[in-house]
Amino acid sequence: MGMTIWIHTLEERNYSKDSDDHSLMCRHSDLLDEICLEVGARKFSEFMDFTEQSFEFDEFDDEGEEPELDPETDLAYGIDDMTWFDAADGLSSFQSLRNALSSSGLPGLDEIEIAGLIEELDNCISILEGTAKRSGKFHLTLVE
Repeated sequence: MGMTIWIHTLEERNYSKDSDDHSLMCRHSDLLDEICLEVGARKFSEFMDFTEQSFEFDEFDDEGEEPELDPETDLAYGIDDMTWFDAADGLSSFQSLRNALSSSGLPGLDEIEIAGLIEELDNCISILEGTAKRSGKFHLTLVE
């Protein structure tokens, strides 16, 4: 199984646990960062939260027992352990990225990959529109 990106939102203490896979965004994150710089948007990678990776290594305690799960997240870590970003900032960057991809594409990618990236960005944009209206937060997390 390869790496992918999930988008999670936070409104008040309501944490979204489910996400579509955004494997193309993961695979082409460096190129997406370059486009963001070109169009003057905040870099795609700046919205990443690496809490999952830091806790992954601590999956079991010293005695080999599984850690107690957080009641809000059902994970070994809680909402306050994660890094969150303003949904309106993410929405603005993702819309700029989408517009740039729609108008000029991405060097080295064929039309099918570009269409897939736009579809993944559209998914994130649709999630962030509502979250931003409600002054919520979000992050992108790398999962395996």
